[in-house]
Amino acid sequence: MSASNSQGIHTLLEAEKEASSIVAQARECKYLTASFYALKSIDRVRRLRDARTEAAKDISELQARKTSELSAIQQKSVNQTELTESIQRDTDERLVGIRSQFEQQKQQAVAKLVEAVSSASHTW
Repeated sequence: MSASNSQGIHTLLEAEKEASSIVAQARECKYLTASFYALKSIDRVRRLRDARTEAAKDISELQARKTSELSAIQQKSVNQTELTESIQRDTDERLVGIRSQFEQQKQQAVAKLVEAVSSASHTW
């Protein structure tokens, strides 16, 4: 029975080695799986950070472009305001000249109308 016990012990030792090997492989797989998920999580964080950085850059560029467009519109508005004021000044100056001419020539026009009416023959 000694050979049989020895054979049984040897079989148990072989089974224990195999079980130990399986446990070591499972631990390695668990470690690799945990490492994979950790790396995946780190990669996700890095991609989110990169996306935020890219979005901030895009926002900054858009803000600069819109600020430039606003400045152009404001400058155009200032130019239009200046043009409007210039036109208004020119119109006011012309109106002053026309009124001045009217006042100067009003008496002559009235005299000509009176003369035309009084010299016309009445044929009714």
